[in-house]
Amino acid sequence: MKHKIEPPRFDTPAGKRVLIEAGDWAQQESLSRILEKAGYQTACCDGPEDGARCGLVAGSGCSGCSDADVVVHTLRHSDPRNREVLLEIRKRFPDLPLIVEVPGPRVERYPDDFAGCIVIPQPMTTSRLLAAVSEATGSSVGEP
Repeated sequence: MKHKIEPPRFDTPAGKRVLIEAGDWAQQESLSRILEKAGYQTACCDGPEDGARCGLVAGSGCSGCSDADVVVHTLRHSDPRNREVLLEIRKRFPDLPLIVEVPGPRVERYPDDFAGCIVIPQPMTTSRLLAAVSEATGSSVGEP
């Protein structure tokens, strides 16, 4: 039986909050450290890649998305479950800025999936991540 993903939670309501969706724990840690060093608050979600079901897709919602100021989505778009999560975020939270790290050919093949997103071609760099989050939140880098 597939279990539902526990919604990620932010520690405090203060500051700009970034939800990181990454299936790899090391990537979550790396992105969190970069963003927290710049002054952002982070929460992480593994996504459905471990066999769990996303609450958004299951219809129960996601406090991580509803509490976030921006989402950084690095889940593999080639996995239909991850694509479903991306589309559900766009549908349920149309005003929530969504930064997506994805290979360029995927963007060309599925342009509608990424319409309105800030797309960062793989591999994402620290400077590009910080610039995208700054753009999405309307803050200066290092001043969330």
